[in-house]
Amino acid sequence: MRKQKGAPEPIGDVLKNVVENLSQAKKKGIFEVLSAWPALAGKELSRHARPVSLKKGVLLVSVDESAWLYQANFQKEELFKALKKKAGAEKIRKIQFRIGEIR
Repeated sequence: MRKQKGAPEPIGDVLKNVVENLSQAKKKGIFEVLSAWPALAGKELSRHARPVSLKKGVLLVSVDESAWLYQANFQKEELFKALKKKAGAEKIRKIQFRIGEIR
């Protein structure tokens, strides 16, 4: 069936488009951070720590072991400033590190 010119769109189609656009905007923020992470964190830290999510301004970074968790926390303020400047990640208010799997 052809859509008539000027006919209203079905609400299901409108909602689907809104949800897809919101999802893409969310993903864009974490992708900016992921692409900038190796350069900002440095070669060694970026092998042991990786951003996993960005929710409500909190960047969650997974770290593979406690020694690197300590190192990441030691560099936290420097990383925060660099991310805000380089990645254009104005959405980031805080960085949290946790022990977890690195993929």
